[in-house]
Amino acid sequence: MKQIPSSQFLSFIPLSESDRLLHSWGFDLTKEYFSIVSRLDLTTPVVVELATGSGRMSAVLSGLFPVVLTGDYSLSDHARAVKRIPPQFLGRVQFVQLTMEVLPFRSNSIPLIVCMNTLHEVQQPMQCINEMFRVLSPKGTIVLGDFNNTGFSAMKTIHEIVYHDVHTEGCITMKEIYSVTKETFARIEEIETPLNYTLIASYKRTATSFAKNF
Repeated sequence: MKQIPSSQFLSFIPLSESDRLLHSWGFDLTKEYFSIVSRLDLTTPVVVELATGSGRMSAVLSGLFPVVLTGDYSLSDHARAVKRIPPQFLGRVQFVQLTMEVLPFRSNSIPLIVCMNTLHEVQQPMQCINEMFRVLSPKGTIVLGDFNNTGFSAMKTIHEIVYHDVHTEGCITMKEIYSVTKETFARIEEIETPLNYTLIASYKRTATSFAKNF
């Protein structure tokens, strides 16, 4: 299948109320996601996304990879996520209910993991990181990213306006995530976008290495 140009592909993804607010402020989170994942090896047969959330990243991945396995601890947002994915790519996406603290995959079995703007949401981020490192194949690639200060500020306002709640900033920083990732992987690429700071890491130093708890 011929790869769809980015501008055409992104136009297939419906805008949420959050997207419209971000656009009004001069940001485009979907384009940021696309700019990050387009750096990956698009011939990878399957990508595991953690976690599904509203489906924004699932939608982007669905246009690039033949199989997208996206997991979350609850399927309560499944219908909303499905609406974000272009119909022509929906057949590529498999939704799985899982716990990031204990992933249902064999050690060293997953070639590509994408985890964007998720770790600030979990109660035990280091355990989740350890699990992702465990299941990633020795020559696999993992994408770990979260909001920068601008991103967290934007999300704070969006949650006040759209969801009428408080957006958590979590209990782990990207500086800490970088530190444990550097210990575990031989290659790390840092990516800074308007709303996010992201690491693309590959080549685990040993087949069984994983991050140490703080």
